[in-house]
Amino acid sequence: MRSFLVSSLFVALLGTGLSALVQGGVPGRAPTAPPGEGVTDTTNAYTETIPETLVEFDMVRVPGGSVTIDGTEQAVEPFWIATTEVRWDAFDTYRLDEEKEGLAPEEADAISLPSKPYGFGNEIPGFGQEAYPVLSVARNAARQYARWLSARTDRTYRLPTAAQWKHACQVGYGTATELSPEQLREYAWFGGNAGETAHPSGERAANDLGVYDQLGNAAELVAPPEGDPEQPTAVWGGSYQSAAGDVHCSARRQKTRAWQESDPQLPKSKWWLSDAQFVGFRVVRATP
Repeated sequence: MRSFLVSSLFVALLGTGLSALVQGGVPGRAPTAPPGEGVTDTTNAYTETIPETLVEFDMVRVPGGSVTIDGTEQAVEPFWIATTEVRWDAFDTYRLDEEKEGLAPEEADAISLPSKPYGFGNEIPGFGQEAYPVLSVARNAARQYARWLSARTDRTYRLPTAAQWKHACQVGYGTATELSPEQLREYAWFGGNAGETAHPSGERAANDLGVYDQLGNAAELVAPPEGDPEQPTAVWGGSYQSAAGDVHCSARRQKTRAWQESDPQLPKSKWWLSDAQFVGFRVVRATP
């Protein structure tokens, strides 16, 4: 009997500990489904764990709707969006995965790994530090990361389209136009409060969707129109370098030559933007 009671107590404590581990991680995270389990349309949030690592990130469901870009209204189906920009702890797991362990041969052969940054990263505060958003990353690198992540997790992740990005932003912040000065300081790192540097993900308040830093911190890459890689790279939302008036749900910039001006390579790197220290990204996923 005594042995039975001790065993029962151990099982209860173990269950409590496992429950705490499942619910732990990023402060303020929404209720989540256990990592690795299927997600249904009735689930509003879940935590993804990259297999064989301690890296986790949260996804939340964005309801469908419509959004206007360049005067054209576009329908947006429901989808999932990451609550934080991709951080270095996740990106470096991909960048350093030289053996692509655990991937099927055909998947491993199809996924490229980025080159090493060649010096400029040392000049960017937060560059390479695990809690910070990925910075100075080119669109090709972001897309390859999403392919690698999809192969690792058996779920299809990718860059958001411009319509998905803007729709999620408007739902989360309630507007496509500028926030009030008070709201901007509450939600975003921008030129007026960032101190000329990016900040660790999730330090500002989450918006109504539970998403952090969609405005400010790192300006975020979107997928090219119609999936055409020849279309110019664009980032949305403004960054830690942006003036207050350039941080809102309709704010976007297109890549210019200045973004790689100091890159010594010819042709220029398809992995790194040597002079665009403000560029990052987050991932999305279609609903089941």
